[in-house]
Amino acid sequence: MNKKLELVLRTLVYNTVVPGGRWSSSAKNYQDFLTAQGIKLPINLFHEYKYPNNVTPQKFEEQVQTLFFFYTFDVRRITNPRGYAEYLISGMERLAREDKNIVPLTEEEKLNLIGKICEPVKNLSDADKNQLVDYIQQQRNTVVAQVADLLSQTVELNPELLDINWDNKNLQDFFEILGGVSYGYAPMDIKYYIDNKHDLPRIRKEQREEEFINLIGDRPHLLIQPDRIQIILDEIKKQKKLQHNIERD
Repeated sequence: MNKKLELVLRTLVYNTVVPGGRWSSSAKNYQDFLTAQGIKLPINLFHEYKYPNNVTPQKFEEQVQTLFFFYTFDVRRITNPRGYAEYLISGMERLAREDKNIVPLTEEEKLNLIGKICEPVKNLSDADKNQLVDYIQQQRNTVVAQVADLLSQTVELNPELLDINWDNKNLQDFFEILGGVSYGYAPMDIKYYIDNKHDLPRIRKEQREEEFINLIGDRPHLLIQPDRIQIILDEIKKQKKLQHNIERD
């Protein structure tokens, strides 16, 4: 693959994998948010994992998301980028109609998305596009082996993950477990999601987001095992009450 196509591929991966190069640990970010609010929890939302080859959390997340990028890549992003962008917009509009919590895209946001999707491949010839698609397909063929190897190394370094029920798990499960590790989710929270993801409405209800918002103005941007949610909410209420009494005195 020539230098031009390597640059295009790097752009596609960068725009998809870790926008801005920032680590997106929801667990650590929310724990830091609570600390800034003066809330000290008796349990850790953020779990410090060991990563294969001693890479940083950011690099591990990039590895996982890059594999997911190849596994899920839609070739229309290269062969028909505008059609692919319109397909994404249509899906977002459908979700906004179905969920009142999702804000619909503005016309400006739609145009920006179309531009972002079309820009990297706009100057490629058909031959270039075919070569790039072939390369991505080749990478996709190795994803299963790479994910299995990365997961095996990760579990060996973090035996607490063995508490997850590994029976009948598929590649999507493996990606979600690795994603949870990269975001710093606690093992019991990953296990809770994997065991119950067939019933997402119940999971959403058990997250008790409105209670968090009423107490501290924001919801956790992660999934938490219900028993741990109760501990967190009880502690927030106790400390909020203590703060209020101190301020009143």
